[in-house]
Amino acid sequence: MFAPNSSSPMQRAAAGMTLVEAVIALLLLSICLIPAANALRGALAAPGNMAQAGRDLDCVSARMETVLGEAYERLLAAAGAIATPSAYSATATTACPAISVFVARYGIDGTKKLGTDGAGDNLLYVEVRLADAKAANAFPLTTLVAR
Repeated sequence: MFAPNSSSPMQRAAAGMTLVEAVIALLLLSICLIPAANALRGALAAPGNMAQAGRDLDCVSARMETVLGEAYERLLAAAGAIATPSAYSATATTACPAISVFVARYGIDGTKKLGTDGAGDNLLYVEVRLADAKAANAFPLTTLVAR
């Protein structure tokens, strides 16, 4: 015996996905797929970049510790212009890239401004960073050293 279908013609017409809906779904998927692929590509390259950045930061912090371990009188003797690297700078080795160390007197200048133009002997500005100006991150470490 033939049983009539219990669904109405309106329900049968609305059942399933139309071609327009399928095209829109594929379009949305393709739009989202490009940024997702770029994110995955960046994530795959990150471990190598992070290892390099970690090594550079270790080298900069080790140089800062070496400089801060010096006697204050030696640092004061090495103090110069803020833009001129001091004798504490290091050249590139197989373990570390070239590192610039800047030591300058810090105090109040003639215009009553606090900064590296001061001529005081009691406070020094010390900055250590990668010497390569083209580095993505120079990892600058800065501190003041008191007598």
